[in-house]
Amino acid sequence: MPMQRELYPPNWDAIALAKKESVGWHCENCDRPCRISGESLYDFILRIEGEPHPDLDWVNQAAISTICEKPQRWTLTVAHLNQEPSDCSDANLKALCAPCHLEHDRPFRLANRARKLERQGQLNLLRPPAIAPIAADLGRDPTRIQPTLWS
Repeated sequence: MPMQRELYPPNWDAIALAKKESVGWHCENCDRPCRISGESLYDFILRIEGEPHPDLDWVNQAAISTICEKPQRWTLTVAHLNQEPSDCSDANLKALCAPCHLEHDRPFRLANRARKLERQGQLNLLRPPAIAPIAADLGRDPTRIQPTLWS
């Protein structure tokens, strides 16, 4: 999901860059080396060649193909641990590679999705179904999607 720049402070780029530099362009969660802003893939590979990391197998050059196939996985981002973009305290910021950032945000995205469905009247968070939802026959019988056994 693209970031909403208006929620971040005007100096966010400088804050994020300082955080990334302070951790040496490595993910604080999995220690994956990440590309420096503006660094080409070639220069990145030369810089990290020989670094020990489970995703990097330098013996058979699999690391180079791994990096070239999915270069976005080697992008360092800065996550707000409390999901509040205006809170840029050092304790609330963590430099994460793209996969770790997505994993960190997953529960928040799922909760936001559930709240959106609730607002649209498609999900009742106050009274969860007593049995597992069953797919309706082409959506013709809404009681089969969310059984109502609380009457």
